[in-house]
Amino acid sequence: MLKFNQETGNYEMVREAVVIDPTAFSLEESADENGVGHLFITARGAEKNLEMSDYCVNEGDEVPYHYHEYGSEIFFVTRGSVDAVMGGKQIVVNPGDMILIRPFMPHGFEYRENGTVWHEIIQGMDLWEGLTGLDRIYENCPEKIEDDLFMRDYLKTEGRVDYLGYPYLEAETVSPEEMPGFCGKDMYYKSYQLPGIECRIKYPRWKMDNRKEVWEFIMDQGQTIAWDEPYFSHELMVVRSGSVKVEIEGYETQIAKTEDIIHIPDYARHRITVLESGTVLQDFNVQYDLFLMMEELDIARREGRLDDDLVLDCLNRYQCPVTEASGLICR
Repeated sequence: MLKFNQETGNYEMVREAVVIDPTAFSLEESADENGVGHLFITARGAEKNLEMSDYCVNEGDEVPYHYHEYGSEIFFVTRGSVDAVMGGKQIVVNPGDMILIRPFMPHGFEYRENGTVWHEIIQGMDLWEGLTGLDRIYENCPEKIEDDLFMRDYLKTEGRVDYLGYPYLEAETVSPEEMPGFCGKDMYYKSYQLPGIECRIKYPRWKMDNRKEVWEFIMDQGQTIAWDEPYFSHELMVVRSGSVKVEIEGYETQIAKTEDIIHIPDYARHRITVLESGTVLQDFNVQYDLFLMMEELDIARREGRLDDDLVLDCLNRYQCPVTEASGLICR
């Protein structure tokens, strides 16, 4: 994980944290001279999976209109609101909303409130390498930062192309549902009800380049989910409301509350226990076929065939790493 060092002016690697308060990092530990903070979780593996950056920004701050030639991004806001322009269309993004941005989709943002907390989850890019490249420019040829042609060539090598200006006057204001990739706070592709937990798929695999799924879970107090088998891919979850107890092998037990990020390392056995009814937990790295498994279990439930043996068989066939869920499975 990376944070901004005010003394050196660079981003530095810090010990991997498992429960992260993004507001504390942004405002207290990593704010730059303008009061704008950034927190980074570095990309993993050859596919540059699940890089994350967190911003705490102020009213009027902008991200220029641009696009990426490869990789995808999911943006969501937990505090404040953001004007987003994508493909010449404009909407307001509010807390709980998500936007999925695919390659070659031009996009830009302007933040509407001081203290807006904005998260970016990236697949297939390496933002950290881009930042270190900017550091090298500042160190070796700082005058080039003001050279528009040089910077456009540099951004091109990073797979990004910046347009000049911010196209508010040209952008058509539309309803959020008309914006490609938009998934509002209460929107989802499909929902499944299990004992003590509602499972909502926000972005199916076919929207995520067949690499993963994004899910939202609404859970009752006392609900426990455990992963007691080593799981090949790290977890990245966000508590949207409520709180959970997080127990990870080799780490101290921690409490994750509203807005906190839960970052679980590869192959770490862990358990999450819900402390408040109605807790909403979003998982941004479901790499097994949870959607297909839930479809099969739902059909079996409607046909009266759902039992422990079928559940365990599905878990094995779909390579689901969950080994315990209150009211459903315990093995």
